[in-house]
Amino acid sequence: MKKSNLLFGTASGAVAASLVLTTVLSACGGAPVQKVEIEEPKFKVLDAAPGGREAWLDNPSLYAEKEGLDIKNNFYFTGEAKSADKRMACENAYADATDDLAKQVSAFVNTSIARASSDSTAQDSSGVSSVSASQTETARLSSQLSKVLVTGLNKKKQYWEQRDYSEVQGAKSIYHCWVLTEVSQKKVEQLILKAEQIRFKNDPNLKQKV
Repeated sequence: MKKSNLLFGTASGAVAASLVLTTVLSACGGAPVQKVEIEEPKFKVLDAAPGGREAWLDNPSLYAEKEGLDIKNNFYFTGEAKSADKRMACENAYADATDDLAKQVSAFVNTSIARASSDSTAQDSSGVSSVSASQTETARLSSQLSKVLVTGLNKKKQYWEQRDYSEVQGAKSIYHCWVLTEVSQKKVEQLILKAEQIRFKNDPNLKQKV
């Protein structure tokens, strides 16, 4: 399951955010056609949410556009999780969506700061590249943002399946849950500003470099 990617950009006076989903299909003309073996599922679906699987499970942004949702002012992406308990699986799926947003905002902020301070290719005294240090900062910042982002994501859709993996010596009952979430562009911009504040607070000298 692929989540929609958030591609953020900056604008003077305010930080703007936009969602870009690009699908590239390529084929070589005249290439021989090869038979593709499709692997059979290694589980049985014992039960599932009413209505069956929907398009948002595979392409949330395209689904939002076709359904006429407000894609100009909101972002749409999915979270997923599994558990022996259905309620826990769906709660964890929402948490996964929250964590994904926090990670994307953190990565954007740290990359932007690194570029602005012109330190993206420098090395510190221990010989560890700033790229590696930035990855560490991204993980730390993401954790802090996840705590801040207790609310803000609106759960639009939910789908679950109860699966039996006993044929492959697995569990007889595992619930898989997916959620479609909506978050406003305004909320994302607030998160970006919050992330910047956290970074500058953790490293006071960084703000002067930027």
